[in-house]
Amino acid sequence: MNFSSLQSSVQKFGMNQALKYLEKDPETNIPKLMNLVDKVMPEGWYGSQRKLIREQIDEKGVWYDYILKLYDLDAGVRQAVFKNFIFNATLNGSTKQEELSEKYNCNIPWAVLLDPTSACNLHCTGCWAAEYGHQLNLSLDDIDSIIRQGKELGTYMYIYTGGEPLTRKKDVIKICEMHPD
Repeated sequence: MNFSSLQSSVQKFGMNQALKYLEKDPETNIPKLMNLVDKVMPEGWYGSQRKLIREQIDEKGVWYDYILKLYDLDAGVRQAVFKNFIFNATLNGSTKQEELSEKYNCNIPWAVLLDPTSACNLHCTGCWAAEYGHQLNLSLDDIDSIIRQGKELGTYMYIYTGGEPLTRKKDVIKICEMHPD
């Protein structure tokens, strides 16, 4: 096992332990967990993100309320959201993005907006989809290719827009099954 694999395994273990701890009493344990993170992490490590999280916890802000509302979700869904958002998109992804940004001297996005289709079953005033018709579609293979290329660069967050992405519900579900991370 190389150092990178070991580091990833330790991070996954830590993430799983943190999620178990939060499950017991999120409102009490979120601030405690953040205090622990602040104590054990290097000072500059995700400093601006930690500061923002700390402010939301201290102010009981909108994002803090949003996090607490995640505890209304099914536990499996909630854990997948946390693991994918925190572990894949933020920890692993941003580390890889930073490394490759320096290597290739370019910006790598944290998130990709992906329009699988221009089709829409709604007729919202002012929406661009009505102007383009319903014929523009990315194939499942194209969507898969975009996601695979993005993940190679450290991008794990994909925001589906459109048209109305769920007019392609089968493909959206299939792509999520293909890329559960």
